[in-house]
Amino acid sequence: LGLLALGELCRRMPDVEVVFAGWNLKRYRIPFRHADAGVVPMGGLAPLYRSCDAALVLSFTNLSLLPLELMACGVPVVSNHGPQVEWLLDPANAVLAPPTVDGLAAALHRVLTDPAQRDALVRGGLERAARADAAAEAELVAAVLRQCADTVPRSAA
Repeated sequence: LGLLALGELCRRMPDVEVVFAGWNLKRYRIPFRHADAGVVPMGGLAPLYRSCDAALVLSFTNLSLLPLELMACGVPVVSNHGPQVEWLLDPANAVLAPPTVDGLAAALHRVLTDPAQRDALVRGGLERAARADAAAEAELVAAVLRQCADTVPRSAA
């Protein structure tokens, strides 16, 4: 879904270059303009993040703390709707879009073309990242897991 959304964004904005990081892309055919940063050492992540105008972070199970890292570097985050992301991301610090090719591409397009929205997201993201505390984030994750556990039917003993 992410590749399809990024491809649609690049169709709409041919001058955009997508930057991939975290794995080796040599086996993949990516049909749009991109850079392959590969596996980036910890010390190189912040400069790489700061070089980006927006970040797409999708989650359909559990959200990593990657959005906090990106927000701390002043990068607006676009993600999908869902309780697995909304414990951390909200309209003040990210754009949450329908998990569709068009929905995600449109959200990225808005962030890249609307300076006022981008600036507001950067401010909101920096504020959220400044409030982050590892223990508090772990408790938020635990609360979501407890909520999920409460919705699972229990078998009779």
